[in-house]
Amino acid sequence: MQTDLTGWVVWKLQFAAAPLMTREVFGNIPESSQRIFYGIACLSLLVFGGGVFRRIRYWKMGKPSTSSFSWRALVRRFIKEIITQKRVLGRKTVGIAHVLLFSGFVILGMGTTLIGIEHWSADLLGREADQPVFHFGWYYLIYEFVLDTFGLALLIGCVLFMKRRWSRPSSLGHHPSDWIVLISFLCIGVSGYLVESLRILHHPSPADAASFIGRTGAMFLSSLNVDSASAGKLHFGIWWGHSLLSFSFIAGFPFTRLFHAIAGMVNILCWDKEMGSMTPITLEELEETGKTGVETPGDFTRRQLIELDSCVSCGRCEEACPAFEAGKPLSPKKLVQDIRATVPTAYESVNLKEGNGHPPCIAGNAVKDETLWSCTTCSACVQVCPLNVNPLGMITDLRRFLIGEGKLRGSAANALQKIQLSGNPWGMPQQERFHWAEGLEVPTAKDNPKFEVLYWVGCAASYDRRVSKVARAMVQLMKTAKVNFAVLGKEERCNGESSRRMGDEFAFQESALGNIETLTRYQVKKIVTHCPHCLNTFQKDYPQFGGEYEVVHHSVFLDELVASGKLRVPNSPSETQNKTTGYHDPCYLARVNGITEEPRKLLKIKTSEKNGNDCGVIELPRNRKQTACCGAGGGRMWFDDSPEQRIGGSRCREVNETGVDQLGTSCPFCLIMMKDGLASIDSEVVVKDVAEILLEKVSNDSADAQP
Repeated sequence: MQTDLTGWVVWKLQFAAAPLMTREVFGNIPESSQRIFYGIACLSLLVFGGGVFRRIRYWKMGKPSTSSFSWRALVRRFIKEIITQKRVLGRKTVGIAHVLLFSGFVILGMGTTLIGIEHWSADLLGREADQPVFHFGWYYLIYEFVLDTFGLALLIGCVLFMKRRWSRPSSLGHHPSDWIVLISFLCIGVSGYLVESLRILHHPSPADAASFIGRTGAMFLSSLNVDSASAGKLHFGIWWGHSLLSFSFIAGFPFTRLFHAIAGMVNILCWDKEMGSMTPITLEELEETGKTGVETPGDFTRRQLIELDSCVSCGRCEEACPAFEAGKPLSPKKLVQDIRATVPTAYESVNLKEGNGHPPCIAGNAVKDETLWSCTTCSACVQVCPLNVNPLGMITDLRRFLIGEGKLRGSAANALQKIQLSGNPWGMPQQERFHWAEGLEVPTAKDNPKFEVLYWVGCAASYDRRVSKVARAMVQLMKTAKVNFAVLGKEERCNGESSRRMGDEFAFQESALGNIETLTRYQVKKIVTHCPHCLNTFQKDYPQFGGEYEVVHHSVFLDELVASGKLRVPNSPSETQNKTTGYHDPCYLARVNGITEEPRKLLKIKTSEKNGNDCGVIELPRNRKQTACCGAGGGRMWFDDSPEQRIGGSRCREVNETGVDQLGTSCPFCLIMMKDGLASIDSEVVVKDVAEILLEKVSNDSADAQP
């Protein structure tokens, strides 16, 4: 202990007396080796640049993006998404491993660049080896300490990733090169520390304590009787091994999964898509290309081709995908990788005139039609991807091509035809669209032209007897709150949401333009809807065609009415307070549009101030933006799956296992799917919309008959 303290005091005195804390950049390396070193460095950078250029040529094969560019947004994303690694955190060991490996790689890369700048600057200024330009003093001490620290972070990250790959989780993509990359990382880090230790042992200096790992290694080697002369010889040999390994790593970077670091950074910085939005197709584009959607890789946008290279097959999308969970032939990870594999062939076909200049069709070949129709467009894959890869956008673009080629059959194709012919996917007569309101005296826009709020009822509530009770509850609640509202009644038609998500873009545009014309005629400014799919379509699809409205989900609207006192809950207890209630977040409400708390507020309204009962609301295991899909989105509502085969089966079992008496939701599709799914497993859980549950609690003296 005394010896250690004495050594520390001696080092402190040496540090205080030392005029210059530094080290020679190429210490123990002859000038001839330095020239060879720089030659190999240039060669490795040329190979690296060639690999990057090859991928850029593939990207340029795609269609140009029409999005605007913002430097402010770019800087904000760089700090928020890349520097902080926000999107990879929260994944326990995997997130920690990625942050450690990423930070170690970046800091060591910066350190190598700085030492190179120091050496080049010294040469340009004619400095001697012991006369550094900036690599001395406190800067040098901090530099050595930081590099030692982050080198350790890199090694720990490597070990954690190797442990993960050894356990081989099924969702993680596996390739032999992944092991080569990790082992290379590990060897570079270990050999770097060994070079540093041998350098300290060969030519020690007072500042070596800043290199705490290197100094510890030097002490260990000294205990093995490695003297200064031997350390010099070993240093020279291992330095070359470390250098060659590093240069090989740099040269091979664009040809391994590591290229996702470059493509992913570009993808994150250039991200311009809002979740839940789609890009329209014009008739001019159809006339020019003769097709809708994506047939070959060149039909994707350049942004989407960058996304393909950004994917590292981490499997997060696969873990989150409800279709994959249900055993459907869709893995977002595999879909992206299968499409990516077609890009080189497509480039060669078009640009090198191989294969008669006809690139391969993706749908039906690299990706099966059934795989594309399995998607519910729930956006779970988009939300969880740390590099903003959007498999959903690729799926909907490929669906457009299938629709254009007439490759959809069965009940789903019939639903699309019914939307065009009858204005609703049920195929029911337009004259029956207002039957749900019988006995309620619901005002229409024609009868009440000075309405303030238009209540968009939607197809489900208009034609499905169970969902029509939601519309009747909404009408009674708005009447109780004395809201000046109206409905379109028989003039309302499907807004085309299912058409667009299934790929029938022009059928959607026909529906949208017809509805916009009607809404414009009645000077609609504010729309309330109980359907999250309608909400998303009015908010993100209709503005592309001139339909700009204030659109509010009914849960938000009702919460505002309760908060303002226009809807009051009596103090007397009701039978509702004895029921335990769970809440299922609809994907298009919670994940896509970020509405999670307002429905919960409605369910937790106290029915008795005396006992403070809040209806016993219970959170389901997967909730809010991490909700589980019911299986109806993306047109899956219209496929002929039996309840046992539906994608939402696991969610129904999850709800049943919680032991709740009733399940609240705020989407007509979820209401139908969860009701049928729970019935298929003989569950006694009752499914209700939040408006129905609220109506059971609210004092409703002025309302008409109950639904």
